[in-house]
Amino acid sequence: MAGCALSRTEVKSLRDPTAAGIQFDLPIDTTIAALNAIPPHCGPTGNRRVRDEEQRVYRIEGRIIRVKRERDHDIHLVLADATNPKDHIIVESDDPDFGRNAASPYRDRLAAARRMTEELVSSSSADALDQLKGTIVRVTGIGFFDVNHLQKGRSRSCIELHPILTIERLDAFSMRQIPNGGIGSSP
Repeated sequence: MAGCALSRTEVKSLRDPTAAGIQFDLPIDTTIAALNAIPPHCGPTGNRRVRDEEQRVYRIEGRIIRVKRERDHDIHLVLADATNPKDHIIVESDDPDFGRNAASPYRDRLAAARRMTEELVSSSSADALDQLKGTIVRVTGIGFFDVNHLQKGRSRSCIELHPILTIERLDAFSMRQIPNGGIGSSP
């Protein structure tokens, strides 16, 4: 089975016909645990958005527990939920100049998110991506269901935030509480 880097490239690069319907200006504040709790959709879906969650933008907070640069140059981060650290989610920062991303109508958004990711590395003492482990971040990104290909850090629901739109470092005291930890609409 194709790995994450090779599946659903039109959706990941925001080049699919339904990308225009993404609710970019209405991020939903939620938790990693809540995204893990939605019904799973881990099977093959083709190069199209399959569920309402893929039309939504989510904002979450978590601790980086794994970092990897993928074959397609994406920076793949695994975040753990602050309250339920066994709940994980994958978030990915796309390379705006690689493959189909370069022709994406949302390339500017991909590039801005990538700059934020690179600034996260350069503003820390990390001279390698792996040294970001333990960093607490707030991430805003688009819901994306990936095929279960045994990737490390996958959520139980197979949802990821891919691509991310923003990422910022938090300190332990600035993490906010999300009422009910749900995934309802934003205020």
